Amino acid sequence: MQRVYALIFFFTTFLFPLAAEMEIETPSFIDSPHVPNREPRLMINNRPLAKVNGKVISLYDVVKKMDLFLYDYYPDYTPSTPERYQFYMARWQPTLDDMIADELILLDAEQKEIKISDGEVREELEERFGPNIMSNLDKVNLQYEEARDIIRNELRVQQLIGMKVHAKAFQVTTPQVIKAAYDDYLKKNPAEDEWTYRVLSIRGKDKELCESLAAKASALLEDPNHSLESVAESIDLDGISVSVSDEYQGSSSKISKLHFDVIQALSPEMYSTPVTQVSRFDNSNVVRIFHLKDLIHHLPNTFEEMHDKLKNELLFETSDKEKSAYIKTLKVRFGYDKDDPKYELPEDYHPFVII
Repeated sequence: MQRVYALIFFFTTFLFPLAAEMEIETPSFIDSPHVPNREPRLMINNRPLAKVNGKVISLYDVVKKMDLFLYDYYPDYTPSTPERYQFYMARWQPTLDDMIADELILLDAEQKEIKISDGEVREELEERFGPNIMSNLDKVNLQYEEARDIIRNELRVQQLIGMKVHAKAFQVTTPQVIKAAYDDYLKKNPAEDEWTYRVLSIRGKDKELCESLAAKASALLEDPNHSLESVAESIDLDGISVSVSDEYQGSSSKISKLHFDVIQALSPEMYSTPVTQVSRFDNSNVVRIFHLKDLIHHLPNTFEEMHDKLKNELLFETSDKEKSAYIKTLKVRFGYDKDDPKYELPEDYHPFVII
């Protein structure tokens, strides 16, 4: 393991072939704020990762963005070192992609001369970090001026995203589109009934005797004081097999056709008349009496119940497509469709290491 760390440090410090303007910083350690130093520790192997419009995005920049995300969504939670490591490893590359996209959007914002006032920045700072701005900025290792710049750029990006992405998504997500999505929902979630029932079965070589016993059982079951078990005991004879099943439960599509053809004509708590059927196990005759205990109708949600959910899903889906198309257009416009802004990383590069 020490050899791995040595290689990481060697590649990070000496072998990265970039221009002198891209200063390489040595690996550093990060500890969760306000948590006493303890093992394990998280090492960040900082290096330049991308360059857009003359601005270099380093791993430190990505870490700050991820820390800000954690603070925005979980301001009172301090992750452990292993948790922070897992989060960083899962999110650093998508976060880098988002930061590159933001830089392209900022280029567009400059051309469109989009401005954000100091008042808007101050209001957003107070909204994000509360009245104790300085202490909360310490939690994400940000200086006040640095936070102001980040917020100002985020607001510029949000303004263009609103114009280029969200506005189009709302235009595309029409009532007709939402209705079509509900029709698809109905196809995938059709109404379905759930049946709960039991079966009294009478088997024997003498078919007429079995049917006679079944008729007697059916008459006894007209008395509410009788149950399937008590009736089965009263008609038990040598040479005749009488059994009561456990509860069957299932949807219409999952119940055998032999059973379903009988119970679909019953109402809850009703018994069927005796039915002579052929057993699917040994092809013998068996006389059955079905008792439907319960029937539950599972209906799909109404259009009114599903409207907001479907609309939001469509807006998210459309926004993702519109944003991808917008970023692709910006890459072409600013020449990054052929020239990847990301730097090539060594195959053995480890951005984060727990030691």
